[in-house]
Amino acid sequence: MANMQDVAKLANVSVTTVSRVINNRKYVNEETKQIVLEAIQTLDYVPNELARSFYYNSSKMIGLLIYDLKNDFYNQFITRIESQLIEKGYSLMIGTTQGNPEREAYFLNLFLANNIDELILCTNLCTQGPLLQKVLKLPLVSVGRVLSDEVSSVSADNTSGGQLAAQILIQNRCREILFVNGPKTLHSVQEKSAGFYQVMDQYPEIHVHEVILDFVNVTQTSFDQLFRQWPSIDGIFAASDFLAACALRSLHSLDKKVGEAIQVIGYENTNVCLCTNPLLSSIARPLEEMVDWTTQLLFQEVQGDKTAPRHVLLKNSFVPRETTQWK
Repeated sequence: MANMQDVAKLANVSVTTVSRVINNRKYVNEETKQIVLEAIQTLDYVPNELARSFYYNSSKMIGLLIYDLKNDFYNQFITRIESQLIEKGYSLMIGTTQGNPEREAYFLNLFLANNIDELILCTNLCTQGPLLQKVLKLPLVSVGRVLSDEVSSVSADNTSGGQLAAQILIQNRCREILFVNGPKTLHSVQEKSAGFYQVMDQYPEIHVHEVILDFVNVTQTSFDQLFRQWPSIDGIFAASDFLAACALRSLHSLDKKVGEAIQVIGYENTNVCLCTNPLLSSIARPLEEMVDWTTQLLFQEVQGDKTAPRHVLLKNSFVPRETTQWK
């Protein structure tokens, strides 16, 4: 593998001149620059970015820590924010915790070892001790929840999202509702539940059945059993679009008239909504705004903005499709 000395030898220049060309520094005339670039191409030389990052105290790399990559909303989030970061000359390094503290510590140490400039957290932090202190010294933005008063955050208002779903089902005259919820250990689930029941508790005549299901490992069979147990259900609020899609498959097999006899609302307005039959109505988190605010807060921090951390709370909206009567 070629190194900088090999490039300098082939171009018949000093190593310092090669370094200046690679880092786009001044004091190299155009003719010499072209000779060095041709030598780099001939030798297929790749600069040691990690070494350069420590020398210049900037890796142009941002770490993103997430629970996993199975949530389509966060896949869309990553795709969009990566495009914005590339435009600014940065790259993205992603780590998944899967709820495992050891995996979390591994990726945080990996980020630090690669001298990342900033960190985006899309998951809860369970790390403690010296590692946590190192992480908190980085420019940092928490996405999805407020981590602490000292860390800037961007979140969607899941409480109002739960309220909105309840209001729509009530306006559509649903009287026996299935609330398909996710694991209560998740902060977003707790917020959705709180909002949903804040509205439902005002209507004691409406019967709510709540079930807790995994956000990923769910099958149509799970819903077949639920609909046999509660055949009079006329409204469903699912805490994710994936759960709602599984419910729709079961309803289709039971020949239920979705959008008429039974209303179904998902959550997050992911691409899943456009792949169901009928098309799924959903509570939408403001993806574009979340990405734009995350990028803005990140670069405020990396540029040394000393203003107090900002906690941005964005409103959700309802996207009506064929599984509800909402106009």
